[in-house]
Amino acid sequence: MSVFKVNGADLPPPVSAVWSFADLSSEESGRSTRDGAMQKDIIAQKRTITFTWGMLTLQEACTVMQLCKNRGAAVWLTFPDILSGKMQTMRFYTGDVSSANYVIPNADNIRINGISCSFIEM
Repeated sequence: MSVFKVNGADLPPPVSAVWSFADLSSEESGRSTRDGAMQKDIIAQKRTITFTWGMLTLQEACTVMQLCKNRGAAVWLTFPDILSGKMQTMRFYTGDVSSANYVIPNADNIRINGISCSFIEM
């Protein structure tokens, strides 16, 4: 059973899952041109989790793609949330998916290495 789930389905275990948390500021935010003081008007805070998978079979890579992108960009992601300190299921959209390279020793043994995809909180 995977720690991470997309729409209730187990996401294959990644080699890396990088969690980040960003402040989204209003247009009024910025530094004063008079004294350099910072004015920050936070309108929202959002999580991003970027997953990277190591060497996968073609079928495993296909599973990752189908979970990340096959049904559109918006998904329900279940993950251990650092901010709340518990498992959460939240709505995310997925960014572009990329792969570092194909490893093709022969047509019966295709491997995909370094697939990565970001999940950005909606």
